[in-house]
Amino acid sequence: MSDSVQPGQKPVILVVEDQPDERFLAATLLEDTGFRVIEAETADRALAILNDRADEVSVVFSDVRTPGPIGGFELARIIGVTWPRVRVLLTSGDAGDQPSDLRVSATFIPKPWRAEDILAWVEQAAGRPSAGSGPSVIGPGGKIIPSGLET
Repeated sequence: MSDSVQPGQKPVILVVEDQPDERFLAATLLEDTGFRVIEAETADRALAILNDRADEVSVVFSDVRTPGPIGGFELARIIGVTWPRVRVLLTSGDAGDQPSDLRVSATFIPKPWRAEDILAWVEQAAGRPSAGSGPSVIGPGGKIIPSGLET
């Protein structure tokens, strides 16, 4: 399979987040923008999904802190070795989570993240031209704030 998505095919994004509200928010944002989303609560589950469906997945969007023995940074390293064409975007709300040794194709964005930043990065990583539309900011409590209305 090539690095870019075939015409007419929706890119698949694997969202790894143990907090149901945050996972739902990320999945909804991506689905509303035309991506297919697979959800996982843990990095272990994400690896099981990749073992079965890595040829479908373009991007893994994961929290750094996931329950279980494997966290987001380790997940990114495993993906980099095992599935190097899959791009990885990591996020964390903990100021102590600063990536010092991520591989080149992994990116870190702190929480709270802006929807437009996530969408632009995921679209580029999935081989889709950026649409430049949609919600711009994810505010407190997961509220989507339309572009131009952020405070």
